[in-house]
Amino acid sequence: MTIPGSSSTETHVLQGRDPTDRADVASPTICAKLVSLNKVDGRKEVLVLEINKPITIGRNPALCSYVLSDAFISGVHCKVYAVHSSTGNVIVSCQDLSTNGFTLNGHQVRRASVILMHGDVIQLPSSKSFQCVHMQSHAREKTTIFDPTPPTQPSHKKVGNYIVTSHSLGSGSFATVHLAMDDTQHRQVACKIIKAKNGKEVINLMKEVDILAAVHHPNISRVLDVEETDRFLHIFLELCTGGDLFTYITSHTETEGRLCEGEAKYIMYQLLKGLQYLHQKEISHRDIKPENVLLYAPGPYPRIQIADFGLARPRAAKSTVTVCGTIPYLPPEGILALDSKELKYVGMPADCWSAGIVLYIMISGAHPFDRNRPYSSSDYEYEPGSGSSAASDIATKQRIVRGQVDFPSHIWSPLPAARSLVRGLLRYNYEVRLTTAMALESPWISCDLEALEKAYRARVAPN
Repeated sequence: MTIPGSSSTETHVLQGRDPTDRADVASPTICAKLVSLNKVDGRKEVLVLEINKPITIGRNPALCSYVLSDAFISGVHCKVYAVHSSTGNVIVSCQDLSTNGFTLNGHQVRRASVILMHGDVIQLPSSKSFQCVHMQSHAREKTTIFDPTPPTQPSHKKVGNYIVTSHSLGSGSFATVHLAMDDTQHRQVACKIIKAKNGKEVINLMKEVDILAAVHHPNISRVLDVEETDRFLHIFLELCTGGDLFTYITSHTETEGRLCEGEAKYIMYQLLKGLQYLHQKEISHRDIKPENVLLYAPGPYPRIQIADFGLARPRAAKSTVTVCGTIPYLPPEGILALDSKELKYVGMPADCWSAGIVLYIMISGAHPFDRNRPYSSSDYEYEPGSGSSAASDIATKQRIVRGQVDFPSHIWSPLPAARSLVRGLLRYNYEVRLTTAMALESPWISCDLEALEKAYRARVAPN
């Protein structure tokens, strides 16, 4: 297996246009532009950004799509990328690859990736400044923490060592996530803000923080800091700028929402390594699904991080009667325990079952037990303690309990080793279900282990 690097494409550079003129939109894939704030021969330059077609800026014409000759500009200085978010909006990010970095709205950024909101200004050292202009905004109901929804009048506040902006990356029932700047480390971070009703609830909310603070793995969302102010808990997290795996898979419209085998294997390898690390510490995530797998940066063959540990459980080797998670990703024992409170299930085998579903989705572009509808989980949330999930699909739960998985021959016949791994992870009896260690030793993984480990060391482990 060969794991390719990300490739750059030709940048559309337009000169002399009004930056508010939409006449330069020549393609529905054009989603944003970088408008130069410095005039060249009395004209402004406009760098047009298309979905999944990065703009690479630097001095080296052989490696960059937009070339600057200024002395403080590196050979490859930065890469600007645009990908879809799960709301239909666009995430625009800029990754620093240079020696001298750049500034974002006056804040220094070095060796980090940032999200560019509409109106943000990046200044290259002793060179040009560009303003980011978003040109698409088609929001859908579903939201994730990567949905850029800035307010009309952005503001900011100081929390500890961080500047938290009003730029919202997403919101849920209990928390909102905002962009924040860490000036001490010259990076942008995500700030998860949770309001507690009382002091006791603050203690309970610290569960997720305590679990994440105890782990350090390149494939697990990393807590950088925690600040508490007036019953508001601010959790500062490492920022991922590539969106979530759900959106990444569904964006592959040319292959009907399916990833190629090599890319699915590279992502699955990382997911298993992250879960293996958690399980070795007897921590179960209990809500593994594509929406909770984030892309650290945009581009093909991405580094991934497991996120959202709100339902995670320590001492996960023990069984529990508390069923939580997302219905289509629950194992049979979890589905049965929803209606029979005396039944128990174990978190770690449940994670392995969910990982098997994620692998099935990546390769087939459909859910193994819910093939008649998109595998978005927004309608299937289960609230612990509610007794049932009224919005869930009864037929889906019945298929999970029966454990019958359909493997369409035109997709799976050429991939017998991948199919065998999915079957092993989706075994009905959790006591004989594959563990993460067994899955990592499966023929589908082991046949390309050398290439996977080489790419992993080069792209993931050093970070």
